[in-house]
This record gives sequence, structure tokens and C-alpha cells, in this order.
Amino acid sequence: MAVDALADKLLLLVTQGSLAASRLTDRDRVRLQSLFETRVLTIERGGAGKKVVVQNQDALDAFVLRNYPSGLQGSNVALPPRSRAVADFRDSKRARETGPPTVLLRGFNACELRAGEEVLMVAHWTKLAGVAALCLDDQEWEFTGVMAVVENLEVFWNFEKLETGAQLAVYAQGRLSGRILNWLASPAMAQARIIHCGDYDPVGLDEYLRLKASCPERTGLYLPPNLEDLFFRFGKRNLLEGSNAAVLARLRKCHVLDVCRVVELMDRYGVGLEQEILLLER
Repeated sequence: MAVDALADKLLLLVTQGSLAASRLTDRDRVRLQSLFETRVLTIERGGAGKKVVVQNQDALDAFVLRNYPSGLQGSNVALPPRSRAVADFRDSKRARETGPPTVLLRGFNACELRAGEEVLMVAHWTKLAGVAALCLDDQEWEFTGVMAVVENLEVFWNFEKLETGAQLAVYAQGRLSGRILNWLASPAMAQARIIHCGDYDPVGLDEYLRLKASCPERTGLYLPPNLEDLFFRFGKRNLLEGSNAAVLARLRKCHVLDVCRVVELMDRYGVGLEQEILLLER
């Protein structure tokens, strides 16, 4: 099996010497432009249509080697995704997926996670080392209680100062990955109530709605009692500009009450609010 769609077509050119020109996409033609310009490949009439014909097999082989260092069918060594992408493409970012996500946790009040008979003493590790972590592989980690998904790192490190009542804080690393969302929505986490703690701007609210869509009955938005005063004093206008303006327009049509309240504040004051200000006077 070829490592990508273009490699599949190159494999036919290498083994058969030609290929129906209609098989090439515009993107393929851009990637093969140098071969057409140097007449390593040419387009000729053939049958009812046109075909791509190999004119210089050695030059085509050299092109394949430059772009696919492990060959058109890739490495046959068992490798994790990013290592395979380097082996196949010389580019780790070509990996379609990465390994299991690492989740940073902070816990309080004897907080712990369980997986069968195994126990991760999150509060103990937080007290000892400041943080705990887990790898979301096939283990079904369970938590019962109130947890917070925290968007920004500084607030995560100082989360207990917010006094939200949550026993567990999970660092979202910006936008939550699909695998973390799946974990939060899994039966193992059915007894966890979730508070979203993010920026009070269009992107932060949009992320809250993603989380709420995955866990609709268990998710709420953290709204401090002095939120309007914070908007008035510390709001930032450009959080509503650029691509965020389109997100805000969509959020205005949302009927989730927590979102409506924050959108009303954004519209009233013409600003968004970064969550780090919540640490003021804490």
C-alpha cells in the first residue's frame, strides 16, 4: 500500500510506465511540475483520452527517492506515527495522528483517578510535585466529583486560587483534542461534573460549546460574580476582531444561557476578557 495518494500514482508510473492523465489532481500536477518541465514525464494522447508517460525512468526514480526516503510503500518497521512520518516523508508533521495525548492534572482535597484496581493520587502528586499527568491510552480512568477544564497554563498552575470548588483541574492546552473530549464523554467519566474555565472571548466560548456538546448534561461555564466589572476594567477590544468577529456573530445565535450572558457583555463593552485576570487579588 502506497504511503499517500501521489505515491500510489507514482507507483503505477514506476511499474507500468504510464498513467491516465485524468488520475492526476491539480495538487498532484503542482508537486510533479518539475518532472513535466524537464520532460521526465510527458502528456500524450492515448485511447479515448490523454495519459502521462515516463520518458526518463532514472530521473523518476531519483525524484521518488528525494520525496519518499523509504520508498513509495513506506517503511515496513513498526513505528509510532511521527517517527513513521519522518521515515516516509522526512517530515514529522505529516503524521495524521500522534501517540496517546499526555494530560496534565492538578488535584485537591484527596482527589484521585481510578482505572480498575489502579489509583492515581492526583492530589498527592500535586502537593508533592505541583502536577500529575496521565497518558490517555486504553486505560479507562474514572473520576467522581467536580473537575475544571482550564484553557491557559498560568491559571492552571494557580487554579486553587479561583476557589471554584473543583477537586480536579485538567489543562486543555488551548483547544481540547478529540481524544480528550472522548475521554471526558466516556462512561468512565459519567460521574464527573465539568466546569469550563477559559477566556471570555469568542474562541473561548466556542471551545466551551464543543465541550458541552460532548458532555451536555454535565458541563457548565465558570462565571465569577464580578465578571461584568472585570469586562469593564480589563477587557481587550482586539479579542473580538479578525476571525473572532465571525465566531461572535455565530455565538449571537446561540441559546445556551451561559453563552448568552457573556456575549451580552462582549456586545455591551465591545471587548473580550482574558482569563488570567481572574487571578487579580487572589
